[in-house]
Amino acid sequence: MLYEERKVRNNGEVVFLIGHVNIVLHTHLPWVKKAGKWPFGEEWLYQAIFDSYIPLTQTFLQLRDQGYSFKFTMNITPVLGEMLLDEYLQQGFVDYAKEFIKSLETDKTDVSEDLKHYWLDLAKTRLNFFESIERDLPGIWEELQDQGYLTLITSGATHGFLPLLGRDETIDLQVKTGILFHNGTFGKKPRGFWLPECAYRPRTYHVAGGAVVLRPGIEEFLDKYGIDYTFLDSKPFENYVSPEPWMTGKSGQYNLFQAYRLNNSNVVGFPRHDLLCSQVWSADFGYPGDGSYMEFHKRSSYSGARFWKITNKNIDFKDKQPYDPLAALKTVGGHAHHYASRIVGELADYYSESRKEGIVTLTFDTELFGHWWFEGPKFLEFLVKELAEAPVGWTSGEDYLDNYSVDARCFLGETSWGEGGHYRVWFNPDVEWMWPQIYEAENIAYRALKAGKNVADDRLLKQLMREVLLLTASDWQFLITTGGAVDYAKERFAFHLANVMDLASAILNKEPFDEERLMDLQDRDSLFYFLSPELVDLG
Repeated sequence: MLYEERKVRNNGEVVFLIGHVNIVLHTHLPWVKKAGKWPFGEEWLYQAIFDSYIPLTQTFLQLRDQGYSFKFTMNITPVLGEMLLDEYLQQGFVDYAKEFIKSLETDKTDVSEDLKHYWLDLAKTRLNFFESIERDLPGIWEELQDQGYLTLITSGATHGFLPLLGRDETIDLQVKTGILFHNGTFGKKPRGFWLPECAYRPRTYHVAGGAVVLRPGIEEFLDKYGIDYTFLDSKPFENYVSPEPWMTGKSGQYNLFQAYRLNNSNVVGFPRHDLLCSQVWSADFGYPGDGSYMEFHKRSSYSGARFWKITNKNIDFKDKQPYDPLAALKTVGGHAHHYASRIVGELADYYSESRKEGIVTLTFDTELFGHWWFEGPKFLEFLVKELAEAPVGWTSGEDYLDNYSVDARCFLGETSWGEGGHYRVWFNPDVEWMWPQIYEAENIAYRALKAGKNVADDRLLKQLMREVLLLTASDWQFLITTGGAVDYAKERFAFHLANVMDLASAILNKEPFDEERLMDLQDRDSLFYFLSPELVDLG
């Protein structure tokens, strides 16, 4: 829908727009198939489906059926997309939901029966919805895209931290595989690409010790495959000073309300509005920390249901009060009203200063809405309704590019959306030891792929490529640095590292690889069936 058309309401009245809202939901989890269930592993996926993906999809469909105009961008990382399409994991979710319902039916927690029935009705409704769409969430998202309510984009195949990968072939494989998966799954080539962790580096960049390295900038890999746009953290667009002396970190005063072409490429970067984003995601000063909302950390010892509200962030769990759905609903409505006014205010200020229609880009982890913040899907529903009569229009990266020219360019140093806007979450004393091993694995893997191009049995080569992609996922460093699942991340890293080294060694030495182990790996790490050595430029 063109912006000129959005200026005309149903009653024919021409409405003046001051700007556009670009909400992006980054949807990602690491590969967990047959890699543990609880507390780490498959239940991460099942919880995300139950808590976030189902209620958000229900919200989108409800808004559509009620006649509201909206547009959200969803990045579906290929590794997550593969899990959502996997029949074993789909059945795993159904089993998980049924077990949850069974436990709710016998839950003896000392709370009201109304609250128990609230959870029981919710669980049954969500399981029934999942079955009603034939367990195919990506299919519903594609339908909503075709109807103009969602824009779906892709990312690196397994969410690799692209700037720190040792070889250009690995970056290229992450990008190319992500595009191929998206095209095959959603029936159209993606125009947008979510840089994992919003991590970027230019062609000329610095490494620890001050050495200057010349390699293709990250935007050049996107440009190569015709990607039109991506998203970047706000810090390099503001008055930003690099926290590390070996990082370039020089930036001018760029504007957060417009898009920029990255360096000399055709790729457009949309800067996220950090101040507005933090109002939503921050539990310290943002909406999710309100005492009326559901407490995430206190769960029933019988069913795992969350029967309590935050009450006060500074009190003991024993003092948490029972959750009141109606009070939470009233609160989230007020927060949506406040957020809509803040968005309109920011765009109005920009218009007043520049006399231009600005674009405010708001990027969030999808799992914030529903999983971490139970009321999050309802917040987005109310936000759409609050903005329905506001002088702003919904947009996506491609909508914007189809209707506006982007002439401004930005020249950025290294950045990510991690703490401090740099690489520290993925490169610090707790995880530095991983990178030399990754680089060694990359080198031997590509030697093996080159040497094995003509082998009769290509299963080893394809599995080697899968294991390289899984080894280079950014999740392992993240889980260690944040302390979320340190031993689990180390075990997963070691598992994929051993697979790469052993598969590559068998290929290089022309030795047989244990058939039972290979079949097990093909079953466990079964993503990206289309992988082939031809996808890698081996020189």
